[in-house]
Amino acid sequence: MKRSTSSSSQALRFFARLQEALARVAYPAEDRLGRVERVCAVDTAYSGDLCAAAAVVYEVPSGETIEEKVVQFRGRRTPYIPGFLILREGPPLLETLETVTNTYDLLLVDGHGRAHPRRCGLATMIGFVAGRAAVGVAKSLLTGVVRDTEVVDGGEVVGLAGRKAYYSQGYGVSFNDLRKVYEMFEGAYPEALRHADKLSKTAVKK
Repeated sequence: MKRSTSSSSQALRFFARLQEALARVAYPAEDRLGRVERVCAVDTAYSGDLCAAAAVVYEVPSGETIEEKVVQFRGRRTPYIPGFLILREGPPLLETLETVTNTYDLLLVDGHGRAHPRRCGLATMIGFVAGRAAVGVAKSLLTGVVRDTEVVDGGEVVGLAGRKAYYSQGYGVSFNDLRKVYEMFEGAYPEALRHADKLSKTAVKK
């Protein structure tokens, strides 16, 4: 038992260092995000040993859903460990993203990116592995405090706070890019993510 506990601690230390390393290169100073016409929103839900991950490709100007993908997974999952959501949700989200056939300009992840104690949350790691520009949008604050519309942690602005939604850089987007996405959705929780949330929750109830 002691050996197992020690191995788990070492694994978490490894992932913590990985997060810190990725945080140093994930957020460009220069703007890279062009015109965003389509987004792909991803989310997961759980019930017992059943997990469902959903991906929704959504056309921003028209509000039309272009594609829906839902993949179910059975078996034991890594338990939720604060600050290490990637270990639980990363594998199903990435596998589901591989089934998406339509193109999109930006990945929206239900979770944090830069607004994370190690400046590298789920949205950053998913975007990095998928090779996609990504933004994290979470329903609750993980770290820092809100000052006006900014999320500030340790004297650093790590995100933007809207109407019950917290936006932060995922992967490959500047802070100006983040603000552009925040303004595009008027600081609200994006409808595409609401749709992905509903699809994943419905899938685990079957």
